[in-house]
Amino acid sequence: MTTSTTTRAAGRTGPGLRGRLMPTVPGAWVRTTAWLSLLANSLLVLTGGLVRLTGSGLGCPTWPRCTDASWTSTPAMGLHGAIEFGNRLLTFLLAAVAVLAFLSVWRLRRRHRDLFWLTLVLGLGIVVQAVVGGVTVRTGLNPWVVGVHFVLSAVMIALAASFLARARRASLPAAAAAEAPGQVLGAAGRRLRVLLLLVGALTFLVVYVGTLVTGTGPHAGDSGEVARHAFDAYWVTRAHTAPAYLLLATTALAVVVGARDGWPGTLRRPVLGLAVVLVVQGLIGYYQFFNGLPVVAVAAHLVGAAVLVAVAATVVDRGYAVSARLSPTS
Repeated sequence: MTTSTTTRAAGRTGPGLRGRLMPTVPGAWVRTTAWLSLLANSLLVLTGGLVRLTGSGLGCPTWPRCTDASWTSTPAMGLHGAIEFGNRLLTFLLAAVAVLAFLSVWRLRRRHRDLFWLTLVLGLGIVVQAVVGGVTVRTGLNPWVVGVHFVLSAVMIALAASFLARARRASLPAAAAAEAPGQVLGAAGRRLRVLLLLVGALTFLVVYVGTLVTGTGPHAGDSGEVARHAFDAYWVTRAHTAPAYLLLATTALAVVVGARDGWPGTLRRPVLGLAVVLVVQGLIGYYQFFNGLPVVAVAAHLVGAAVLVAVAATVVDRGYAVSARLSPTS
């Protein structure tokens, strides 16, 4: 058999493009699409923040077109139009990543239903986000709608983080063993699940009240007159710090309880990471508050919010995994 014939035969027996995009066994490709999903949804928070911080929120004054006469920004619209249109283009990147993630688990859907449903919801979430983005523009950057837009991004990041955590367990034997069910049961398991519930609820509350602070502050998202919340800026900021302190206290308690109850290292590490993220976020928050909300600090705080949601979701996912009861057939 000639060398060329051997090569063609190997190509026929190899996985091929379909096998790589739609594997029958979870592997590196599924993990890659999970990472891409998490990074792309986090990037949307950063670019959305840049739109708001540069006053480009109405750079494309209508939706779904950029203007009534054009789908794209024009040179006459200047930098604001280019920034807003660039943020809209990111939707296509998110859609492409969502499709790849969905395909990567399509042939795994019977054995790994959780991965299938997570990728499906992430794909549908992009459509919802695009529609909410359109409503945001058409309502002239109404702060309530802008807040919903950000909360949806946080939910997408949490789902992507859970997808990544589950993809690792499904494809890496070491991760599956480290996060195997039955490691934290009984009273210790109940304590763990109460703490997980508090972490999830407080993280959501921190993010939501943060949108109220943003909607009250000076970074309205457009250089013109844009509606703002009528809250007192000082008191709404204090209201934002209250759940943040409670979340930090809950995380510190989780560190102590985890050491006492013998939580596995795969759970204790992200709990410690969550504590670090909260401290850094607090420092950035106080810095921006006492220094007139400089753009760079606000952008860093937005990125920190995305990291906070991702780490909190990882803690919750791994915590429920190790505290799950073993099935009778295990």
